[in-house]
Amino acid sequence: MPPSSSSCSRGRGADRSENASRSRRSSCSSPTCPSAWRFQQRGAAPAALLAAAIASWAAAHGLGPFQQGTLFEKMITLQSFNATVAFSSLFFAALVTERTRAREALERSAAELEDRVARRTAELSAANERLNREIAERHDTDRKLRQREGQLAEVQQQAQVGNWEWLIPEDRVSWSDEMYRIHGYLPKAFPITFEKAVELVEEEDATRIRANLKAALARGRDHDLPPSEYRIVRADGAERVLLGKARLSVGSDGRPLRMVGTVQDITEGKQAEREHRIAETLQRSLLPDRLPEIPGVLLAARYLPATSDLEVGGDWYDVVQLPNGTMGLAIGDVAGHGLRAASTMGQLRMALRAYALEEGSPSRVVSRIRHLVRLLVPDIVTLIYLVFDPESGTLRFANAGHPPPLLVDGDGQTSYLEGGLGPPLGAIAHPGQDIDAATHLDAGSTLLLFTDGLVERRGASILDGLTRLKTLAADPGEDLEALCDQLLSAMVTDEVSDDIALLALRQVPFAAEPLFLRLPAEPHVLAPLRQTIRRWLRELDADPGIVDDVLVACGEASANAIQHAYGAKDGLFEVSLVLSDGAVEITIRDLGSWRPSSGSGRAARRGGLGQRLMRSLMDSVDVNSGPEGTVVRMRRSLQLKADRERTRAR
Repeated sequence: MPPSSSSCSRGRGADRSENASRSRRSSCSSPTCPSAWRFQQRGAAPAALLAAAIASWAAAHGLGPFQQGTLFEKMITLQSFNATVAFSSLFFAALVTERTRAREALERSAAELEDRVARRTAELSAANERLNREIAERHDTDRKLRQREGQLAEVQQQAQVGNWEWLIPEDRVSWSDEMYRIHGYLPKAFPITFEKAVELVEEEDATRIRANLKAALARGRDHDLPPSEYRIVRADGAERVLLGKARLSVGSDGRPLRMVGTVQDITEGKQAEREHRIAETLQRSLLPDRLPEIPGVLLAARYLPATSDLEVGGDWYDVVQLPNGTMGLAIGDVAGHGLRAASTMGQLRMALRAYALEEGSPSRVVSRIRHLVRLLVPDIVTLIYLVFDPESGTLRFANAGHPPPLLVDGDGQTSYLEGGLGPPLGAIAHPGQDIDAATHLDAGSTLLLFTDGLVERRGASILDGLTRLKTLAADPGEDLEALCDQLLSAMVTDEVSDDIALLALRQVPFAAEPLFLRLPAEPHVLAPLRQTIRRWLRELDADPGIVDDVLVACGEASANAIQHAYGAKDGLFEVSLVLSDGAVEITIRDLGSWRPSSGSGRAARRGGLGQRLMRSLMDSVDVNSGPEGTVVRMRRSLQLKADRERTRAR
């Protein structure tokens, strides 16, 4: 090939290469790449078509890269440009699509991960909240448990109750703090074992406990051991009484595994029970075991201890036959309960009996007891003392702050005797003198003495109780004992909050019924006997002169029975009076060995003078003595009021 041709060929090749390069650069700078990048495959094809059309137009008009070269070269350049544009657009479109898909997949994964993280975060938050709640609940439970443990320890300390546990196979014993305190030690003062615990028990009780334990372990089944009282001696020498309870648990093979129990210090309770028994015995011994039998006078009494308190109270009553034939009645209440109240009640009762025998005035008796309380008794005492004369029906009384007696007439009219009132004994210094008040007790009337426990109730006024008592007592009936029972049944609820003492007196007419008396052979009964006989005869309207004669004869015969029938021994004698055909038949009987007509000297002369005196006063006197005693029978015609009026009329 000629050089010129070769040079032309090289020039044309260079031109084609440059045109191709320009066509590639033009394809890269054409809109296809941004379109492919922006619109992916759906935008790459139109962009490539547009670029091919522009390139074809440029080639046809010889513009741009198509200005030089042959037609063939321009066609080659155009085809290269079109291929490059199509390939580039498709490549970029595929690349962008793939990246877009990858991005979308990544976004989906990120969304899923975010959703999963959100769910897991929510789950973790919920779990965290549950955990926080559980932690809070556990803290609250621990707090409550510690609080309950503290409360239990306080309750155990207040109740003096400790608990223990014995793991039998390991021989390990644990005590609560109160168990140590009960035994006189500080909590956790020393390690405890079963043998160490038993060593603290009195030897006699320890032997019994070991025997009971051995029998319980041999039974081979779960069961409660019977409660056991035992004594311990503390290190300071104090003896305590304990009450133990326990339960044994065994395994499936019957072997003992565990024993739990409680121990309570009941020393104070046992001491209180002992004092209660002493006080109750003292109180019962100081209250009258029976009321005196006084002809023409009915007496009834009731004492009801409180049921809501283990301690007895200081309520009391008494009936005293006085030397002049009258009778003293007293009812009182010592403030407080227990042994001191009972002993104070006993002192006052004995003092009142002594003062009643010395003083005729109720106010003088109350004044002397007031002085005694101020000097010796540190308690507040209420008291009312009355003196009743059965012959005249006169009732005198003095009241030291006690609920007033209730008087019920025979026709059912009721009234409280509110006179003679002074302050309670021991309450304040009484500047004035206690005063007497008086009233009259007619035959058939009833007098009720009572302590405040009968009319007082919690939450109610005492005036309500007094009003209710008046209403209930308005129909006293004939049986005085039944009246007392009815009043207690109606006034007292199931639970008695305070002790109750009730004393009832009723004067009944003799109504010409036979009079029979059985009396101790003692000189102090002569005055009441004369008073009873005088009243019986007066109710018959006997002539006063004859009444005096009969009294002298009966007194002489009774004095002989008292003086001679029994000697130094105790004995009884009987007196009976019967109205027969306008005359009184009197019988005086003893069971002694006295013989009125035997012996000599002063005693014999005195016996003879006595019989002569009786014979001079009575219509007939008959004395019979034998191994079983002496019987004196006397008879005297009575000039009754009706007989005297008929005699005067004639």
